[in-house]
Amino acid sequence: MNFVAQIDSYQSIAEAFYELAAADPSRVLYRQPTLSDIDKLNGVRDWQQTTYAESEGRVNKLVAYLKSIGVQAGTKVAILSGSRPEWMEADIAILACGGLVTSVYQSLLAHDIAYILFDSGAEIVFAENQEQVDKLLEIRSRQWKMPATEERKEREASVEVAKIICFEDCDQNELIDSFKDIVNGAEAPRPDDFGGVTRDTVASFVYTSGTTGPPKGVVQTHGNHLSNVRQAWKSGMVNETSYIMLFLPLAHSFAKLVGYLGFLTPSALNFAGVWDRKTSKIDPKSVTRDIAESQSTVIPVVPRLLEKMRAGVEAKAEAGLKGKIIGATLWAAREHYKALKRREMPGSMVQIVYKGTTGLRKKIKEALFGPKFVFALSGGAKLPVEVAEFFDALGIETLEGYGLTETCVATNVNRLGHKKIGTVGPVLDDDIELRIAEDGEILYRGPNIALGYHNREAATNKSWDSEGWFHTGDIGSVDANGFLAIEGRKKEIIVTSGGKNIAPHDIEEGIKSSKFVSQAVLVGDGRKYCVALVTLDMEFVKNWAKKQGITRLDEIHKNEKLRQLIWEDVERQNTQLASYETVKSVSILPEDFSVENGYLTPTFKIKRNLVEKNYKELIDSMYK
Repeated sequence: MNFVAQIDSYQSIAEAFYELAAADPSRVLYRQPTLSDIDKLNGVRDWQQTTYAESEGRVNKLVAYLKSIGVQAGTKVAILSGSRPEWMEADIAILACGGLVTSVYQSLLAHDIAYILFDSGAEIVFAENQEQVDKLLEIRSRQWKMPATEERKEREASVEVAKIICFEDCDQNELIDSFKDIVNGAEAPRPDDFGGVTRDTVASFVYTSGTTGPPKGVVQTHGNHLSNVRQAWKSGMVNETSYIMLFLPLAHSFAKLVGYLGFLTPSALNFAGVWDRKTSKIDPKSVTRDIAESQSTVIPVVPRLLEKMRAGVEAKAEAGLKGKIIGATLWAAREHYKALKRREMPGSMVQIVYKGTTGLRKKIKEALFGPKFVFALSGGAKLPVEVAEFFDALGIETLEGYGLTETCVATNVNRLGHKKIGTVGPVLDDDIELRIAEDGEILYRGPNIALGYHNREAATNKSWDSEGWFHTGDIGSVDANGFLAIEGRKKEIIVTSGGKNIAPHDIEEGIKSSKFVSQAVLVGDGRKYCVALVTLDMEFVKNWAKKQGITRLDEIHKNEKLRQLIWEDVERQNTQLASYETVKSVSILPEDFSVENGYLTPTFKIKRNLVEKNYKELIDSMYK
């Protein structure tokens, strides 16, 4: 029986893991480096490998432990951690008990975590380290304001945290058990059943921001995940020889698919080393080194990382003799690429320099991605065309894909030798149905499509129609060869180039709490961070200006002292936000938004597209 037929025959994720482990117990499942406590960045890193048999033994012990504390079919268990092998092993163990996994970003603040635990009903939590444990202890110590949904009024509520299993060493507490003690304990047998799980059984809640209101938990089944693993495998994203680098957060569906491609297929994973044992802090230089040393063949990334890599290479072209050589390499690669794109013969000088710098282009690729690199898989946000072309010119393959938490997860991807920059490629497999609605919205149907939103019947009915089509909220088009291009979004949700989903409404309202501000528009979709455009509350500004001895108000939006006062108000709001939500810069517009000047609808909603179009030059300058 071939692998595709096998994975379609499994009833659960846990069954797939155990069957693969039984078929090839000595096969390497994952690798991870240990970091020197003395010199983390420059010290020698020893890459430890773990086989299926070794990982299965750890999972068996976790299953026995979880059953001993009452985890059974339907029990909700959360994982609050960055990406590491323990995350995946905890996930498999929970599912092997018939439980349900709730994924939680380690970067979230306590009040956001409290909402997810409350909404999901998870009272048992795997936590990464002391930083995350402290958040959980704070959460259970007081009441929290739970925002209203279509089905539930705003209310004060307590959040129960009954048990914490900590991956790292933590302060002693009767609530806390040690992950290390569990997996280093007595041997445990393989579970003889998986809680009566079938492909239709719910496996996970993954919370994602909606267009408005609090986060929604996407309900994903075992069949959703198993189907998407099969679809990804058939698309050629990975194969038996693939080593996949996993450093993106496993709370994100894209990374979780990558995790399952490692644990449920003959591919293997490389994890980044743990930088800090007490907090979830990540050092970008350490991760960069791990990527280069991992000898991975496939490296899933978000566009922001590619943007930073590009900036790093270009920065090196600015210094000294070596910089001039790198600069010449980039120039020749760019001009050679442009000529071929125009279907023209590159100029003689370009050809000479291009040929002469072949070795340097190879060194750049290996320095960034390692010696065995085949391609980077970009997802989570739109990849700028100019970034994709920069790497393409250097001979570095970047393949863009697309998917949503609700589509669990990937639906489209470009392939090696069959890609089109500026698109997200064709569907992964024939059983993913793609349709473009009359208004241009992208719709999907297939075995990977999630069931709906947990506790949000009204929101579910808005996005899933009676024929089973999921309405993405994104606008796109499909060419004659089946390549999907994303052209815009119906939703107001902002997706940064780092792959973070941000709901702008509450942040904008926070900015508008400044006495000086009338309106605010958060900008950041496809960008590396968020900035804000604001208009002035002229009634208040007039009074302030008078006290300052300012008599002319036609240029008041350029007043630096006023801008600084608004910025101080924004900074105070930033302290209430997760790091990726914070506003990095503010610009004051010369006029307020109104129905008369066309920036407000008759119901006083801001026409965001018009604002961003008319102030594009100003916005672009805020990112330089």
